[in-house]
Amino acid sequence: MIDLDIYILLFSAIFLFFCFTYFVLQIFFHYRKKQKMNLIEKERMKSVFREELLQSQVEIQEQTLEQIGQEIHDNIGQALSFVKLSMNTIDLDNRDQTETRLSQSKDLITKAIQDLRNLSKILNTSFISNVGLTDSIQYQLEYLQRTGAYVTTFTLSEEVYSLSPETEIVIFRVAQELLNNVVRHAEATSIDIHINYQPNYLIVEIMDNGKGFDLHQISDKSNAKGLGLSNMKKRLTPIQAILTLESEIGKGTHVILSIPRVTLE
Repeated sequence: MIDLDIYILLFSAIFLFFCFTYFVLQIFFHYRKKQKMNLIEKERMKSVFREELLQSQVEIQEQTLEQIGQEIHDNIGQALSFVKLSMNTIDLDNRDQTETRLSQSKDLITKAIQDLRNLSKILNTSFISNVGLTDSIQYQLEYLQRTGAYVTTFTLSEEVYSLSPETEIVIFRVAQELLNNVVRHAEATSIDIHINYQPNYLIVEIMDNGKGFDLHQISDKSNAKGLGLSNMKKRLTPIQAILTLESEIGKGTHVILSIPRVTLE
């Protein structure tokens, strides 16, 4: 009887051992499978991120070319045309008029040279990487200020840190698209941008005093597509950023970008 009890205890111990081993192995294989799936998802997100980055770079170049063409036509071209007209109509016998025309022409040529220098900055494909995210956004805002159509303000928190270059390019592209929306749709006269580097999040706020819109209408796909919201949100997904939109008819629009302080390694 005692031997039977010993066999039962031994069998039970062996059974429990195998059950425990099986349980541990199941946990181990489940963990390895989950880890593998996480790696696959991470690689997928990296691939999506690279594709979005490439698309953003192409669109930045397209936007840059459009901006350059507009700048040459509106500012540099007109300034040089006026200089040419002024030179052709100078009356050398009228000393006072000649001096005035030459002074005006000199000022216009100086402005044209400065405008060309500004254009050379945005022609540089590594402009964003060289000057940084905040300076790139501020430069876009200053460009709108120089058109004379907008009064702008730019504020920056005291603490500033760097995100990955890829992340900053995506943020810049989205901010640029938001500013384009203001120009195309808002009928605004003022634009404010606040950039706040918090410990765990980078917050970018873009506000205008334009006509605003009904947020319920944004659920309509055609309206969302017209504002490019779906594309912007798609670009922000790989960097885990969130776009929040606040607007009322007649009260302008307030857009908030919340970007976690993380990078894809």
